[in-house]
Amino acid sequence: MSYQKNQFFTLLTYIVLLSLGTILSLLKITGSPYFIALTIGSIVAAGLMIYLVKLSGPNDLEEKTTLNHDLQWIIVGTVGAIALQYLIGFADQLIFHSTSSANTMSLLLMVKAYPYYFIYVMIAAPIMEEIIFRRVFFANLVKPTNIYIAAIISAFLFAFMHQDTRFLVYVAMGLWFSFIYTKSENIYVSAGSHIVMNAFVLTMAIM
Repeated sequence: MSYQKNQFFTLLTYIVLLSLGTILSLLKITGSPYFIALTIGSIVAAGLMIYLVKLSGPNDLEEKTTLNHDLQWIIVGTVGAIALQYLIGFADQLIFHSTSSANTMSLLLMVKAYPYYFIYVMIAAPIMEEIIFRRVFFANLVKPTNIYIAAIISAFLFAFMHQDTRFLVYVAMGLWFSFIYTKSENIYVSAGSHIVMNAFVLTMAIM
């Protein structure tokens, strides 16, 4: 499989998963069966995307890294993401009088009602988002543009996909994870940071 086809099927997998909710709704599947299907779908999609990453091999931004290197950057990525989220969130609320993140509140309610859904929210979703927005969009936009424009475009796509009231927070997160991906040279480092950050934010919201 060529690299271009690999990227196409990676993106297609993500689009199919995003369409799954609509398909289930059209079939009038709701409640627990709906969320079970979404959770299973996310596990399958994330697994397939990880397989496609392995199949494609490293791109121009990636290198073989050590576990110690990866853990150090996951810590940096997590701490930076949490600090940046609260800082930009505070500024956004102060300047634009934005409300609490509708996306976070919605996910929190779903996880409370269907605890197994955390697999999608806290694990599968961050992995898929990093592969799509950092490895597919950002990495492939670097050559035809430059690293800064690529980061901005991918960050805005990332923020737009979340359809949240705190748009600037998601743009900042997109830029930060592009930075972590570039510096760590490993997509699973930015994914790891994203997973831990999501877990922290949702845990704090529950408390």
